[in-house]
Amino acid sequence: MKRPREPEQYVNENTDQLVRVIKHSSNSFPRALALAALVEYGDDAAVESVAEELEQFVKRREGR
Repeated sequence: MKRPREPEQYVNENTDQLVRVIKHSSNSFPRALALAALVEYGDDAAVESVAEELEQFVKRREGR
């Protein structure tokens, strides 16, 4: 039986996929799960990248 991966290892190996889910999923539940995993177990650079993109999205939506 395969040993389960640690959450940190999973997030480090799948950061790109998690970011893709956050950016492109049409369902808020998977987006929330991906964001929570990235914030809790990801590195600061990945979290900062997503935060910057969210800020840009909000600014575009507000018409700035």
